[in-house]
Amino acid sequence: HELQKATKPLVSGAVEIPALAMRSGNLALIPLLRYLPALWGLIQQGDVTTGTFAPFMDGPLFTVKNPWLRSWLDALAFSLSGLPAKRTAAAAMAYVLYDMHRPGAALDYPQGGMGSVIEALVKGVEQGSSNNSKVHLRQHVEEILTNEDGTKAVGLKLRGGKKVVAKDGVICNAPVWLLNGLVKNEKARSILKNDLLPNQKRNARQTWETTSSTYNSIRYDRPNFEFEDDDDSLLAKCDTSEQTGSFLHLHMALDATGLDLDSLEAHYTVMDRGLSGDSSSQQEDNDDGPCGELNMIAVSNPCVLDRSLAPEGYIVVHAYGAGNEPYHVWEGMDRNSKEYKTLKEERSQVLWRAVEAVIPDARSRVVHDMVGSPLTHARFLRRPRGTYGSATEDYLKDGSTPIQNLVLCGDGVFPGIGVPSVALSGASAANALVGVLEQWKTLDDLKAKELI
Repeated sequence: HELQKATKPLVSGAVEIPALAMRSGNLALIPLLRYLPALWGLIQQGDVTTGTFAPFMDGPLFTVKNPWLRSWLDALAFSLSGLPAKRTAAAAMAYVLYDMHRPGAALDYPQGGMGSVIEALVKGVEQGSSNNSKVHLRQHVEEILTNEDGTKAVGLKLRGGKKVVAKDGVICNAPVWLLNGLVKNEKARSILKNDLLPNQKRNARQTWETTSSTYNSIRYDRPNFEFEDDDDSLLAKCDTSEQTGSFLHLHMALDATGLDLDSLEAHYTVMDRGLSGDSSSQQEDNDDGPCGELNMIAVSNPCVLDRSLAPEGYIVVHAYGAGNEPYHVWEGMDRNSKEYKTLKEERSQVLWRAVEAVIPDARSRVVHDMVGSPLTHARFLRRPRGTYGSATEDYLKDGSTPIQNLVLCGDGVFPGIGVPSVALSGASAANALVGVLEQWKTLDDLKAKELI
C-alpha cells in the first residue's frame, strides 16, 4: 500500500489522459491542455514520468526492503519489459500496480484469440474510408523514399521495385535498429546525423551476457558501450539501442477428454527454479532470480474463456519464456540442421515442465506441438536477434524525426514494449500527421460518443 501511494501521482496521467490525446513532435503539448489537472500532475513529477522504476526500488522516492517483494516486483517488471524492476519504465510499473488492485481487476483476453485483435485493427483502417484504405500483406519494404534533398518522406519502395507514394507521410513501426537500412538517400542520412564510414557499423547493446555460471546472466545495470552516445544522431540512438532478450515458445493442441476446464485458470506463471532462482548458481556475476534465464514461464490456457478457439474436445495451450531466452545460444545455427532440432528439444523441456505443472498428463494428450525459437522470432516477426524490444533507458522520447512527414512508432519509442504501449505510440504517430485542430475535434467527437 505504501508503494502504491508513492507511485499514485504517476498513475493519474495514464488513467485520465487518453492515448488519442498524444501526438509526436513540437505540438505535443497542445491536445494535453484539455486534461490540465492531470498534465500538471505529470509535469510536477519531472523526469520520473519518463524514467525507470529505480527511484522507487532503491530510493530516494521509495525503498523496497523486503527481499520477497523485490523479487515479486522484478517478476512483474520482467513480464512487462524483459528487464528487472529498477530498469523498467516507472509509469508502466505504477499503472500495473494500480490496475492489478483496483475493484473488478481482471486479466484481459481477446474473444476469438489474437486473430480477433488483428481483424479489429484491419477493420479500423479499412471501414468507412473515403479513400479506399487497405492493409496490404506480404509487402516487403526495401526503402523509405524521400525527396531529392532528403528533407521530406514521400513514400516507400517495395521488394521488386514497386513504389508507393505517400499522401500525408510515412509512419514507420519497424524495429528501430532497421531504420539505418531503410533510409538510403545520403542527404536524408546526413539529416539524421549519419557519421559512419561505409565500412563501419554500430552494434546494439545487449541485455544478456554469456557467463561461466550455470545460466546466462541478465544485466541489472545498463551496459557500457564502445561508442560514445551522440544525442544529436537519431541513427546512432537507433543503432545502439539496447536489445532485450528473446522468446522460446511451445504451442500445443491437446485432447481435452476428461479434462475439467472449469477447474483451470486461463493464465499461469510458473517459476521453474522458484521466485528466488537457483541459489546454487548464484554468483557475483549471475543473480538467478525471477529474471533468470528461462526461469519465469507463462502458460496461456485461453480455451477456459473461449471454447471456440479449438474444435470440440480439444484445447490449445501456449507456454513461453518472454525475454528470458538469450539469442546468442542460437546464433548462427542452420534451422534445417539436426543440431537445431536437438537444441529446440532440449531448451523446450522447461516449457513442458510448466505445462505439466498445470496439466500433469499433458504429454499424453498432445495432438500437435511446435517449438518456436529466437531464430523463429527473428525470421517471422522481423525482430533483430529475436529481441523482445528496446531497453527502457533507450526508448526514443517520441516518434518525431528531423525528416518532414517521417514519424516512428513501436516498442523502441516511449512508452515502449507491450500492446498498450505500442498502441499509444502508434496513436501519437498518426496524430502527428494531422493538424492539432483536427485532432482536437476528433477528441470532442469521441467524448460525445462516450468512447473516451
